[in-house]
Amino acid sequence: MPGTRNKITVLLLIVTMALSAFTSCGDSKWTDGKAAPGTIVSETETEICIVDQAGREVTVGKYPNSIALCYRVVVRFLLSLDLGDRITGMGKNEQFFEDIQPSLKDCADVGQGVADIEALAELKPDLFIHKSTDVETLEAVEKIGIPALGINVETPDDMMTALKIIGAVCDKSEKAEMLIEYYEKELDSIDELTNNITERCTAVVMGSSIGKVADGSMLQGAMIEYAGGINCAADIDAGEIWPTAGTEQIFLWDPEYIFISNSQGATYTVDDILSDPAWSEIKAVKNKNVYLMPAEMDSWEFPGVVSLLGIEYMMNKMYPDIISEAELENKVDELYTLMYGKKLGREYLGY
Repeated sequence: MPGTRNKITVLLLIVTMALSAFTSCGDSKWTDGKAAPGTIVSETETEICIVDQAGREVTVGKYPNSIALCYRVVVRFLLSLDLGDRITGMGKNEQFFEDIQPSLKDCADVGQGVADIEALAELKPDLFIHKSTDVETLEAVEKIGIPALGINVETPDDMMTALKIIGAVCDKSEKAEMLIEYYEKELDSIDELTNNITERCTAVVMGSSIGKVADGSMLQGAMIEYAGGINCAADIDAGEIWPTAGTEQIFLWDPEYIFISNSQGATYTVDDILSDPAWSEIKAVKNKNVYLMPAEMDSWEFPGVVSLLGIEYMMNKMYPDIISEAELENKVDELYTLMYGKKLGREYLGY
C-alpha cells in the first residue's frame, strides 16, 4: 500500500498549500469571492490585512499617516472620518475641501482620475485609495511598493462598506460606525415616511448633457426611489454611466419632476429647460418642478453619507408635506455637525 500512502501524502500537501495561499496575506491576493469586502484577514500590532471591494487582500501598515488618491469621491469619505490631515496627494481640489481641511492646498498632484505613477513613487504615501473597478491601476501602484485599496461606492450598502474598510485601516472605526449607524437609521426613517405614499411622483435625474439620465444602477437613480418617487429611467438597459435616453424618450416618460446633476461640466441650466418651447408640455416644466441638485459648495448627490441630504432634498420637493424646508435645514445642520463638528449653514452651502 506504499503507493496509496504516497498519493494521499501528495494530495494532503496540495490541499495544505492551497489553504496556505488563500489564508496568507502578504502583497494583495485575490480572494475569489470567498471573503466579503471588509473582512479582516489578519491583524498584528504593526499591520492589518483586509479584503477590499475589488475582492483583493491588501496589507497596510498601522496606521497610514500619508494617504494619496486620484479618485475624487474618496476625499469626502476621508474628511468625514477626520482623516483630512493625512491626505498628502490628490488630483483636482475643491474650495469646499480646502475650507474643511486647509492643508489640502499644499497636496502633491498625483493625477485626477488617472494615477500619475511617477508622482506617487516620488511621494511614497503609506496608502493609495482608488476605485475598485480599476484593478490595473491598483496593481500598478502596488508594484511600486505602495499598498492600494480598492473601494466601490455605487450603492448605499457599498458606501457603508467603504466607510467600514477605510475606518478599519486608518484607526477610525469608531467614527465610521457612528456614521454608518446614522446613515442606516436615517434611511429607515425615510422609509417609514415614504411607506404610506399612495400616489408616487415620477422623476428623472439628468446628467451633464440633456438626454443623459441616471438609470437604476446609479446612486442618483436610487435616490429618487429612496425619496418615495418612481425613477422613469430605472429600467434602461445600458452599460454606461449616465446612459443617453434622449429627449424623445424623456418626453414619452413625461416626468413630474426633473432633477439636474450638479456637474461642473454641465452644458445646460434649469432655465434652459424651463424656457425651451420643446419642453413646455412636460409636466415637470409646466409646473416648474425642475431643480438643480444642491449644494453649490458640497454636492448632495455624491457618494457618501451626504447623499442622505440629496434624498431628503428630493423628498422636500416632491412631498413637502412629508418633510418641510425647516426640517430639511435641521437635517443639514445635524449631518454636517456629525461629520465635521460644525454647522455650515444655508448661505455658505448654497441650497
